[in-house]
Amino acid sequence: MDSEAPSSSLCLFKETRTDLEPSHPGSVIQIQVPSTSTFSVRPRQQRRVLRTSPTYKDEDAFNKHCLASSSSFHFGKSKRHPRSFLWRVLQEGRVLELRCVDLSKRNREEREASFTLQLIFPTAIKRGGVALADAEDQDVLSVFALTKGNELYTFTIRKDFFCHAAASEEDISRWCKASKPATFSISTPHSLIAASSLQLIVSLSDGRLLQLTRKKEEDGLKWHESTYGDGQWASSLRGLVRWQGSNTVKYNDTTLEQGTPTAMILSPDKKHIFAVCLNHSLRIWNPNKATSVFSKDLLWQHREPHEIPKVMLDPGNSNVLRVFEAGGSIEGDLYYAVTFSSHDFGQFKFWGIRDPDHGDRGIRDLFPEHSLKPPDPDPSPESKAIWKVADFKVKGGQRGQQSEMWVLIRSNRRHKLYSLKFEIEDLPDLWQSNWTVAASETLDDHSAPYMSEADPEDATDKWVDFILSPSKYPKTVLETALIIYCSERSVSLPNTKVSLKERMCSAITLRVNSGNLGNDFEKIRKAMDQEWTVLWQNIRDLDRSRWEISSLAYDAYAQMPYIAFADGASAIRTCDKVELIVQNSSGTLGKSVGMLERPSIEVDQGKEPKLPDEIAVIVEAAAMFRQSFSYTLRQSCSSILAEELWLEPSYSVPLRIQSFYDRCNFAGEISIPQIEKLAKALNHIGGYDGLDTDAFFALLDEMSHSMPPQDSGLAHTIFGREILVNGAREMIALRESLLFDLVVFVVFVDMETDRKDWPMLSFDANTIYEALLDKVKQYQIMHWLARNTRAEKSKDLSKRTATKATNTEAAGNDQIKTSTVLEDLFALPLPAQPYEMQSQSEALTYTIQDLLQWTLGGNANLRLDDVQVYVQCNLLANNNVDLASDFLRHQPSTEWATYIKGRLHLVKGELTEAAIYFKKAAFKLSRSSDFDYTGASHGLLSPMDALSFGNGLPTYYTHILNLFDSVSCPTQMAHFAHLALQQNHPSEKPSEQSSTLLTSLFQASLQITDFTTAYSALTRHPSPSTLLPSFISSLLTTPNALPQLLSLPFPPNLHTEIDTILSSQQASPKILAAWRLQHNNFRGAAAALLPPLQAVQARVKDDVDGLEDGYLAVINLLACAGKENSWVLGEALGDGKGQAGEKGKRKVVTIGDVRGAYQRELDRRRSVIEGGRFGFGSGVGDEMDVS
Repeated sequence: MDSEAPSSSLCLFKETRTDLEPSHPGSVIQIQVPSTSTFSVRPRQQRRVLRTSPTYKDEDAFNKHCLASSSSFHFGKSKRHPRSFLWRVLQEGRVLELRCVDLSKRNREEREASFTLQLIFPTAIKRGGVALADAEDQDVLSVFALTKGNELYTFTIRKDFFCHAAASEEDISRWCKASKPATFSISTPHSLIAASSLQLIVSLSDGRLLQLTRKKEEDGLKWHESTYGDGQWASSLRGLVRWQGSNTVKYNDTTLEQGTPTAMILSPDKKHIFAVCLNHSLRIWNPNKATSVFSKDLLWQHREPHEIPKVMLDPGNSNVLRVFEAGGSIEGDLYYAVTFSSHDFGQFKFWGIRDPDHGDRGIRDLFPEHSLKPPDPDPSPESKAIWKVADFKVKGGQRGQQSEMWVLIRSNRRHKLYSLKFEIEDLPDLWQSNWTVAASETLDDHSAPYMSEADPEDATDKWVDFILSPSKYPKTVLETALIIYCSERSVSLPNTKVSLKERMCSAITLRVNSGNLGNDFEKIRKAMDQEWTVLWQNIRDLDRSRWEISSLAYDAYAQMPYIAFADGASAIRTCDKVELIVQNSSGTLGKSVGMLERPSIEVDQGKEPKLPDEIAVIVEAAAMFRQSFSYTLRQSCSSILAEELWLEPSYSVPLRIQSFYDRCNFAGEISIPQIEKLAKALNHIGGYDGLDTDAFFALLDEMSHSMPPQDSGLAHTIFGREILVNGAREMIALRESLLFDLVVFVVFVDMETDRKDWPMLSFDANTIYEALLDKVKQYQIMHWLARNTRAEKSKDLSKRTATKATNTEAAGNDQIKTSTVLEDLFALPLPAQPYEMQSQSEALTYTIQDLLQWTLGGNANLRLDDVQVYVQCNLLANNNVDLASDFLRHQPSTEWATYIKGRLHLVKGELTEAAIYFKKAAFKLSRSSDFDYTGASHGLLSPMDALSFGNGLPTYYTHILNLFDSVSCPTQMAHFAHLALQQNHPSEKPSEQSSTLLTSLFQASLQITDFTTAYSALTRHPSPSTLLPSFISSLLTTPNALPQLLSLPFPPNLHTEIDTILSSQQASPKILAAWRLQHNNFRGAAAALLPPLQAVQARVKDDVDGLEDGYLAVINLLACAGKENSWVLGEALGDGKGQAGEKGKRKVVTIGDVRGAYQRELDRRRSVIEGGRFGFGSGVGDEMDVS
């Protein structure tokens, strides 16, 4: 650019980007637009909802479908949502895409415009052939499109189309009308603008203007036409006969006259039409007079006809004219026009408009003696970059506000956005020195991962983390890049049913394995890195093409600039104080201190405020010092800093600084030239002695903010939340990098500086170091929240009233989408800052600060420790176990955090570790407290669960017992039931709680077959009879049931119940007999043994061993019972020949009867022996052993 161009570089604004991916699956609705020939009959509605993200086979297909050939914003006059729209022309002009880009809406506005419309045209749209306007009905958006077939489409789109999918099912013939004005058959339209929803202005290829008007009740099927020329007969003749030669320009297969308007605008008083024409002139038409009333060269120079082709404007560039009103007008000017000429490196011209109908007397060059060149982003004479003005906007100052001018400059794929605030009369003086610039997005500036031989991991982990970091690249870009990679590297496409991450890794692995590298790990490692680099280059090339600038827009109501890209958008916000210091050099801040709203940074009361340029010296020196590090030193500093943050300090601060310095090996890594360069960087503040603790704390204080005391009543839209989170992510990255620089700077300066030469009396390294570590810890937590994603189920956008709407929208809104923890947990409930009393550029920055402060607990409503645990609770409540495990390192050492650690181990099945943490937290959590456990746990604890805290150890342990019960862990259940019971005083009467605990202890002990503990719980229970059956049943299932049963000293009052239970549960006769025998119930023991003896006797054969042992046992038991009790009730004994007594009849069986049976058994056995019949393998003993 020209050397006279201003070159101020004070950065006051920040660009925050967002991509244009669908807000949720099913949010893109495609509608086929009928051609004019089909409107004579009722067109068939062709509508499709896209539920999946498309992929493309190559870069050309991607560019065609995803990159807009033109795009811009429209900001409605209505203050209701939706009011801001982004339109894009895709697929070589065949598709017009419309979406709402409001950043916020009022809470009472239930509907949200989250759907995107894609109108598919039968004929391509002309470049410059799209215009949007507000209809008089605020709930309607008027869209006009001019196609290459000279068809004019009028769309009357209800804003419900963007809020409810079912709304767009309305018959298209009701809201889409097509016409072909008669003038188009004579002259070819070049471009159009919408002065209102009822008035269009079209530039014609013959240099005339066509005004199309309609009445309010007309729908756009017919327009009233009025054409305006220059009032000469030749202009009318050119409309009929096409002239060829040097007076024409060929553009998009259309021949344009030199006088063809390329930019048009209606005057603020609606009386005149301003136009910049191809022949480098400004022309003004008066529609009422139907003629041109003014024409002048853009630079107020006289040009001969043969000179005009040298200064001919680009027919495709309409960004050369703006009109605005200013409150502080001078010398009777009603309003002003600004034009831009690209001739002679570019020049702006300001025109004072009094009365255009009076020609030169009514219009003047405001600054004829000044050449108003656009700012030069690269003023170095050695620079070969060619910068051109791509677009500009002017906002007139009203009600005491200054006017603003925004200029977007580009050089290939680079761009810069400049801003100037001015009063009209002071413009020449401010032009050279008061321009400010917006910093570009920096999240994508990070270089590709660097692989060092010292890295323990292979390239895959680093590359996956880099490429798949949230919001870095859209899924469409990644999918397309993978397809291109597989095609270029001759790798078969992986299975699309697996995740994108798995497919990427699979493709890379297949390619590396095809290289026959064997088992050489180092070669494989390098090959993996190379292949990932190739894939990333494909991704980067696709992504860079998305950020070709398209246009600049300015929302005058919200005072917010936007940039539209080929496949993205940027909101321009103000820099906060930290960004201001980091983005600007100390020299720039020193020279521009008068342009800052807050020229100083306050510190503690009674101390001198710090100037931004003073702090910037330290920031610059620290950044320069860190940038000089080797890769090894940077990695060492990062790992050691991580240990400092998350390990409990065991040494004093001076020793920790010394340890940091030694372990990083600064003495061996930092050279003398690096030290000298660092010292030189501090010369502006007096060297090392100029380092001031207050300067560090002033900077740290700027990283903490106060949130608004009241809710604004504004909620973020989906688009606004994406802008908010991206801005927060970038602010976190900038501050985290800054803090890292300051930590290593403080450590090095404190250890390297000789205090005899540099006393540094105002520099307290120990205090600064501790404060920096606290702040680094906070921002590492934010960094984790902003980088980690999880699947969330989208909530319904609003209540559905129609069945069809419900079915249609549910298919899209109930899909699973991915969002960062920062967005889902903190950004969703955060209200947006209002912009009635401030610009939305400022409000957005303040809202981002609110979000960061919200992650730290808000306005001291919560401690940071509680916020960290709150996040962990949310992760556990949503079953994000992997994320919770990763976030574990960020947990504090409080008792509440310790309990939540136990909950994490419980979910992971690590039950012993869980029990340790639960016990560790028991004492503090069982004490009375006003802490809101339910709210702090984010639903992990129910209100009933919360009552288990602060009400004593028994209640707390009961809660833990129930937790282990939910995961079926009886060992820990018994343990915590025992701990809870220990807290009850022995003299106390059993309470309901103790009864519950005893029951739990009893049941858990049974599950682990700890019958001793179960017996103890049973005997202490106030109602042991209720537990006794399950105890006996469990006991009888064990191999050594009899010894255990007999060894337990049951109370006498339970003996009868136990006898009954043993009898009813058909326990082994031996166990029942043994139990009765132990308690001297001899007749009962005999009664238990006799029935099975009789049953065996009925089954014996001649060759079966005898039953004499059984009979002897019964005889002995009855003998011990005494003469009077030597009987039992039972079935009659058999006759000794294998015949049992009469079945079913019971009688008194005396000891004599048993002796008789015993004698008969002996006789049977004698006959068996005498007959030589010996039984083998089926002795009576086996038969008799019925236990």
